[in-house]
Amino acid sequence: MRKIKILWIDDEIDMVKPHILFLEDKNFDVTSVTNGNDGINLVEKNDFDIVLLDEMMPGLDGLETLTEIKKIRSSLPVVMVTKNEEENLMNKAISQQITDYIIKPVNPNQILMSIKKILMSDEIRKNRLGEEYSQFSAWLNQKLFSLPNWKDWIEIYRKIVDWDIKLDSFNYEDIVQMHSYEKKNCNAEFSNFVQLKYPDWINMGEHPIFSHEIVQKFVKPQFSKKKLVYFIVLDCLRLDQYEILKPHLEEFFNIKTDYYFSILPTSTPYSRNAIFSGMMPEKISKVYPQFWKSTKEVETSFNRDEHFFIDEQLKRLDINLPNGSKYTKVLDPDEGKFVLKKINSYKNDKFNIIVYNFLDLLLHHRSKDEVLQEMIPNDKALRSLSKIWFLNSSFFKTMQEIAKQDAVVVLTTDHGSIKVKHATKVVSERDSSPGLRSKHGKNLTCDERDTFRISNPNQIGLPRENVVENYIFAKEDYYFVFPTNYNEYKNKFNETYQHGGISMEEMILPISILTPKEK
Repeated sequence: MRKIKILWIDDEIDMVKPHILFLEDKNFDVTSVTNGNDGINLVEKNDFDIVLLDEMMPGLDGLETLTEIKKIRSSLPVVMVTKNEEENLMNKAISQQITDYIIKPVNPNQILMSIKKILMSDEIRKNRLGEEYSQFSAWLNQKLFSLPNWKDWIEIYRKIVDWDIKLDSFNYEDIVQMHSYEKKNCNAEFSNFVQLKYPDWINMGEHPIFSHEIVQKFVKPQFSKKKLVYFIVLDCLRLDQYEILKPHLEEFFNIKTDYYFSILPTSTPYSRNAIFSGMMPEKISKVYPQFWKSTKEVETSFNRDEHFFIDEQLKRLDINLPNGSKYTKVLDPDEGKFVLKKINSYKNDKFNIIVYNFLDLLLHHRSKDEVLQEMIPNDKALRSLSKIWFLNSSFFKTMQEIAKQDAVVVLTTDHGSIKVKHATKVVSERDSSPGLRSKHGKNLTCDERDTFRISNPNQIGLPRENVVENYIFAKEDYYFVFPTNYNEYKNKFNETYQHGGISMEEMILPISILTPKEK
């Protein structure tokens, strides 16, 4: 291992000789000089890691020497050693980019700690982070071994997201790779768990809160508070994206966060229609057949009946709104700005529903746009871009305005997304649905290892158009490709963000109650 190279500039270098020996004993390579000019010459000719610089020297003093050193190597860390605690002097030194300073008399451990803080903090943090991650990994494997239930899976995914965000701040490739492996393993186990339990959940076994239960369990109780109620849905918002945005909302709101599971398929026509109607898709198709058309029309309807669905659900829940609810869908920045402009007038309506589609549209555009693909190569970049969008969005400004009202906000999403990496072949008849993570149609066949296949859709609350129709859902990070032009479609869709299937990212979702902080 290469020794750290230190240059010590002090006109009384003999006085600090014991400190130099102490550092050399700690395996540092120390070069010493007695004046600023010699120090500057050595910086020009050598590659030092750090400079210890006496502030009071004859000839060039410490500040003058610092100025010349920074002209040569602006990034070279310099620690000033001084007897003078005068505030103006320290301000001047700091403005000239000293990295640290030590007040005489000098203690050897002070110097060592300063050097470690400046040069070795990354390694120290990495070692500590590695120890913490090893503890997390041990906990995770113990959880998986003990056959987790759905509550355990929420806890597992929350901790995985915590580590996703924590590792974004560090460039520790080995820990990141280990975490990626652990997350992939968890998604495999989670997919098998959902495949095993989902039919029982839908048939009223003990189950997590699902999409169609959100309004009853989270929105209805807010009307008893005698406040203006907002129900805001951010389409395609994963838990990790939400956790990136949450600290900025906490500046204005007290936030209580819970979690629910999206129904299958984890795609907008199904999950969001379930949220707004309070029904599983099979029941929607029976109660409102006029709004549940053919397979192809469902996939392209863009949820045009959400306002009708939620008003009907409110009636069933005995929520009486004489003037009805106000429903707004935001599909582009101009519509977002319009909502911001009008948000104060929303106080005239007791219940406001706002749907923001930006994040879902962003991911759909990414699959077609090479620039966006380069901007969002991975989940870390997706989180970063989500934060940039949020902080500069009309949505954030709208939330700040709502925080000034006597209101309560129920904030959630309809499904998440996952970056798909493995193609799996599917064979079907021509009229099957076009999804990459879920499909339904006649006589679908696929690799059972990569897929959750349902021969009787009614078993899991999905409509069935004919006796030979079945549904398939991609597990983990797989996606469906037809054998015809297999390589062409694989190249087109590999490593794009998709939804509709089974993964923690798509299914385990946040739902928060936000109340404005007192002014």
